Amino acid sequence: MKLLLYTEWLKVKNYRTFWIMLLVAAIMIPAGNYVPAEVMTREMGQATKMLGQSPFSFPTVWQMVANLSSYVSALFGLMLIILVTNEYTFRTSRQNIIDGWERRQFVCAKLIWVLLLSVIALLVAVLTAVVFGLAYGTTGFSLEGFVYMWYYFLQVVLLLSLALLLSVLMKRAGFAMAIFLGYTMMLEQTLVLLLKRYVGKIGSLLPLQTGDELLPFPLVGKMMPGTDGYSDSIYLLCLVGYIALAIYLVFRKVLKSDL
Repeated sequence: MKLLLYTEWLKVKNYRTFWIMLLVAAIMIPAGNYVPAEVMTREMGQATKMLGQSPFSFPTVWQMVANLSSYVSALFGLMLIILVTNEYTFRTSRQNIIDGWERRQFVCAKLIWVLLLSVIALLVAVLTAVVFGLAYGTTGFSLEGFVYMWYYFLQVVLLLSLALLLSVLMKRAGFAMAIFLGYTMMLEQTLVLLLKRYVGKIGSLLPLQTGDELLPFPLVGKMMPGTDGYSDSIYLLCLVGYIALAIYLVFRKVLKSDL
């Protein structure tokens, strides 16, 4: 494990693009919450009336920040795609195998990035929620509702697992990024709408949608209390199942294909 971590560190230590993208991705989490916090707490008294408090007060702030942060999570996916496809572009993946790595170690090294980037996203989101809750909230600190942060963490893990899968399938950054952005920004949402309209609520069980269902906008429950859907446990089970499936497919692809 130490060897894998050290090797991956050497690959990114002087990689300026990676550090710039990581900084941008981290900044976008509080930045993406700042404008809604300003508008909803200072200019939209209706939101406060519907929730009974400021949307950025504890404990609602955990759900609010998790929901808003999920919209910029794709930036972490793009970072992972660049890191993984660089392995194929510059033949470092093949060199690692020649130097004695097993193919499983190569996959484990990339899964380390999935975990590290997900933890970074979680920590930044938690810090953002704490700061915004204290700055814009009207109640004292509370960990009630913190479960939404864990849902956000799992959603980022799933997003990065899909990015990893596309990377090992496409092996080229351009193709993988185009498909990744197309699916996360448009294709799945289109499929969700079509399935919900013509088939039923099963449309909410598509991969990324399961995470969205676990992170509803706080006001939605107040405005549409009768919204049809599955229980949180079903969405959580599906989300974890998709993560496991994506990782399995990554292992299968790398173990059976030419690097």
